[in-house]
Amino acid sequence: MMAASSTQRRAVLSRRINEYGLLVALIALIVLFTALNPRFLTLPNFGTLLEQNTPLLIIAVSMTFAIISRNIDLAPASILALSGVFLALVYTATGSILLGIAVGILSAVLVELFNALIIVRGGINPLIVTLACWIWARGLAVSLTGANSISVRDPLLDFLTRPLIGDFSPAIGLGIVAFFIGVIVLNRTRIGRYTFAMGSDERATIQAGVPVGKYKFLLFGMFGCFVGAAMLVTVSRLGAAAPDAAYGLELDAIVAVIIGGNPFQGGDGSLRRTLIGVLFIAVLNNGLGNLGMMDAQIAVYKGLAIILALVFGALSAKAASR
Repeated sequence: MMAASSTQRRAVLSRRINEYGLLVALIALIVLFTALNPRFLTLPNFGTLLEQNTPLLIIAVSMTFAIISRNIDLAPASILALSGVFLALVYTATGSILLGIAVGILSAVLVELFNALIIVRGGINPLIVTLACWIWARGLAVSLTGANSISVRDPLLDFLTRPLIGDFSPAIGLGIVAFFIGVIVLNRTRIGRYTFAMGSDERATIQAGVPVGKYKFLLFGMFGCFVGAAMLVTVSRLGAAAPDAAYGLELDAIVAVIIGGNPFQGGDGSLRRTLIGVLFIAVLNNGLGNLGMMDAQIAVYKGLAIILALVFGALSAKAASR
């Protein structure tokens, strides 16, 4: 009994370190950037930081579902760029921003459902299917625009990034709403339960009578909705639809999910962990950017910081298990 109790305590301690070790690193990072740049820890910069990284938060929410269910999605940034182009083309042709928004979001959902169709009916690994989509969706966005941005200026869209409460814009509220929708769906619905089940053992889930194919379609359709929301914020911030928009966003989202403590092998995870990972990446991006570094330097320091955070988490978990 005592041995079992000791094992349980070690397991709980390891889980707590896994969840909150990055929070300690995040606080240390904030202290470091504040020391290097006194303007870092100010409300205007904090509002900018949150708004800049709202698309990251929204995509990271859907990426959490993708990783837990073992349906990794590498295409959201490319789909975001493509759906933004569709929004801009429709708006330019018709003058209706509502129609443009509807077509943009619908196109994101349809592309993700197309990915699901290939995965479910073709039995092809999601990693391969979404990697192909990452290529062709970005290529189509470039082809439709001739590699040029399309201006999109409309009061309704501009409203998203217009500060309303101090330095905080409605875009930040949209990110918060997307996060809590994700929490509710993951923890309180059948889709959430089957997300964990598919990631733990998809074959056993099928044998239990769960229509896994149906729920994969629902998951990818949901991914498309999140991409559409992130696209609206991105187009609003840029004031244009750019074929190269959000380049690398999917990689930041994957890193945020994993660095937050969600296992890459699936079957387990939480959006609370993802949120800490997103905040870490957001602070890192903003802090390095405000130091006036070149893009190459930012990439080097960002990569090193992520590696150190991962090593810290791994060593802490090993120490707890001993």
